[in-house]
Amino acid sequence: MKKRIIWEILFICLLGVAGWYLFGLMKKAESNNPVQNRIERNNSLGFSAGAGIDIMGNEIEPISLNSLDEVEVLAAAFLLRFDSLNADLKFWNEVGSQLPDIDTVRLTAYCEDTRCIETIRKNPDMAARITILEYGVVVDMQAVINADANGDFWLRRNGTLKKIKWRAENLTPYDIVDSVKESGVRENERKDN
Repeated sequence: MKKRIIWEILFICLLGVAGWYLFGLMKKAESNNPVQNRIERNNSLGFSAGAGIDIMGNEIEPISLNSLDEVEVLAAAFLLRFDSLNADLKFWNEVGSQLPDIDTVRLTAYCEDTRCIETIRKNPDMAARITILEYGVVVDMQAVINADANGDFWLRRNGTLKKIKWRAENLTPYDIVDSVKESGVRENERKDN
């Protein structure tokens, strides 16, 4: 009986050590995943934050970042989900109403699907402060979709690019405006070249 308990304890310890070792290998493989690393790197390469064709068929040019200008340029790009379309639009219209000069700020949304586009086309006033793109740069669109999967949106501010959380129950439009206004150096940002 005693030997059996000792063997069981040894077996449990062996399983624990093996589990710990395998967990470490999985974490290492996850952080060294070349596909995931490439996706993250490509998400932010050349991100124009809002170039494309809007839902009314108008061509939208990327925001120019003239380094000689002292005007601050700010662009946010996010995904609108059909299932939460009214809440998403209300949220971002409120963010837009709290941000400064509309000439230097662009809130760009990518629709999740055609139902979203058709709904807004029927009532364009729903997106009074937002540019809604039907077609855009593929890398940009995929970056926005990937960010939204984690509840984030992209913020581009004078050449600096970062992701900021917005899909959380406790966040309000005012929290996003505060994040945008104080957007200092954070771990998710990179400088465009």
